[in-house]
Amino acid sequence: MNAKVLLTLSVIVNVALAALLLKPAPAPPASAAKAEPGAPAAPVAPAPVAAAPKPRTVTQVVTNTVAQKFDWSSVESDDYKKYIANLRAIGCPEETIRDIITADVNKLYEAKRRELAGPKKKFEFWKPGMMMGGAIDPERTEKERALNLEKRGLLTALLGSAPEDKPDLMAGMNSQLEAMFDFLPTDKRTKVFDLMQDMQTKMQKAMKGGAPDPEDMKKLFKESEAAIAAVLTPEEMLDYNLRFSMTANTMRMQLAGFEPTEQEFLDLYKKRKAYDDEYGNAFGGGLNLKGEEKEKKDAAKKALDESIKTQLGDARYADFKRGEDYAYQSMYRVADREGLGKEAAVKVYDMKQAAEAQAKQLREDKALTGEQRTAALRAIREETEKSVKAVLGEKGFTSLERNNGAWWLRSLSPDAPSPTATKQP
Repeated sequence: MNAKVLLTLSVIVNVALAALLLKPAPAPPASAAKAEPGAPAAPVAPAPVAAAPKPRTVTQVVTNTVAQKFDWSSVESDDYKKYIANLRAIGCPEETIRDIITADVNKLYEAKRRELAGPKKKFEFWKPGMMMGGAIDPERTEKERALNLEKRGLLTALLGSAPEDKPDLMAGMNSQLEAMFDFLPTDKRTKVFDLMQDMQTKMQKAMKGGAPDPEDMKKLFKESEAAIAAVLTPEEMLDYNLRFSMTANTMRMQLAGFEPTEQEFLDLYKKRKAYDDEYGNAFGGGLNLKGEEKEKKDAAKKALDESIKTQLGDARYADFKRGEDYAYQSMYRVADREGLGKEAAVKVYDMKQAAEAQAKQLREDKALTGEQRTAALRAIREETEKSVKAVLGEKGFTSLERNNGAWWLRSLSPDAPSPTATKQP
């Protein structure tokens, strides 16, 4: 029997017991009634002498059994309005009716929410883009929001108002994030959740005073990873890291436009993870190395790049390096939003490469005067801007500028001073 039925039965039994307790006591026997004033006294016969009674033990049995058997099916109904009427008919308190109906409606819409997921999908950890592999699905989020509004409308119609609750800012995301744990059995998920929350708490404490110490954060990540590894098998730990590690999330952000296959991402991850564990730049770590430590890091990075090039081949490696470039990532995102495709981003990136090569030659040309060099660089910038706008469109180019994706154009030739600017005395 579910909690809802137990709750209602408890209320009904308590109501029945209260009725029994409040029932008027039976009238006293006539012989015990008080005589009316002025009535003649009845003759009293002498009482016979009786033997003293033997002592006896009296056992009193107290029971709270309701005499009438309760049949829950006579109350519960698929019609919510009839269900509420039946609950009121048996004396169920309004507050309890509200709790019962709210719980039942919540259960109904939780089942509807689960139906939105459809067939279980494999989490595609190799797809580049957002952190956590783009776990948020806008279409599903909107459907879940519509379900919540529908549920509140039903509760308002039945009860006069829906229970007050805070807006779910994570609507749609939590259920979609569940797919990221499809590799774990249920019992291990709870343990991993607890360890992840423990890590989050420690991170918040470490960042409370502002920018955290890089070495402290590196130590914290290693300790957390070791704790989770103690709970999971090696295969499960690999799946966990492919979803949640900083290395995997950084790769997904950096590989926009490269579009790796599942196997490519897996192979790249294994190489990159070993390097990041030792020299990772998370929270500024590894950026200020000097002397022998810096030489060691540079050598490790060179070895990593050579290993990746061997794995991918020359052409694919060129795509990989382009995908790592922040300028290309900005171009790719703009082209994608404008529906122009990857080819448009590649064209703009090639323009960048060509313009920068021309600017480098001009800066190294000793035969040019300063004014000639400035004018030539300005011409390269203006021609390149015109070509980029032709590919991305005015809207796309404006978006590129707003998101600081056109910084490289300004590096070709700085903006000219405003003609309205006044000289300082």
